[in-house]
Amino acid sequence: MQRKVLLAVLAALALTCGCAKNDPNLAVRSLGEYARPAGDYTLSLKTYGLDADGHAQLVGEGDASLAGFVTRTLAAKGYTLKSGGPAGFGLEVHLVCGDMRTASLNFLDEGLPLPAQAVPGYLEQVHFWLPDNLAGSIQPLQAQDARDRREGRPSRGDFHSNARQAEAAPSGTSAGGQQPDRCQGRVLVVLNPAGQGPVRQVFAGRAATQDCAYAKGCPVDACRTALEQALVDLLERRM
Repeated sequence: MQRKVLLAVLAALALTCGCAKNDPNLAVRSLGEYARPAGDYTLSLKTYGLDADGHAQLVGEGDASLAGFVTRTLAAKGYTLKSGGPAGFGLEVHLVCGDMRTASLNFLDEGLPLPAQAVPGYLEQVHFWLPDNLAGSIQPLQAQDARDRREGRPSRGDFHSNARQAEAAPSGTSAGGQQPDRCQGRVLVVLNPAGQGPVRQVFAGRAATQDCAYAKGCPVDACRTALEQALVDLLERRM
């Protein structure tokens, strides 16, 4: 009986929290749903790491090498980068590298949130990475996609990854014992079209990398090559 009561309380809490953070004037779409003609855009690229408590923290902005992969990939599709002024859309690229077994995830959706203070116009429904076990294993489900859109969340079908599925349990251990130290990367791309109406549309895409060669503290350079590959793959497939 106590278990049933506890489950009912948790279900009510999830419903309440979900309603509280959803903006009725915000429609979150899969990056692949952006179907406007190619045009110009502005770019914001930021890199992150994990602190001692497993929270994401901003470590760099405007990485020229990573930004170059974005601009070259989009140039091949007819998009032109603008250094300032009005553009067809603004593109945000957020990249994190860390030991994801230590990541501090949201309780309800298991997402790793970006630090709100590092992102102008921060949106709970948009600005998070998925953990490896979700990013690598969820397949497109039309019914779930429709439900996610009604709830103002990105389509689960967009949560693609080029990573292998994680074998570690949530505690960081497996049936064989403690997992070795490892670094992994996550990619978040957010597209904000200009000149929108009363309901704002935001397009989001996510990916995860394979394990990277371990380096203490998991700096971005530990996963740089894997992040480049995941980022280019996401842009090529979804835009």
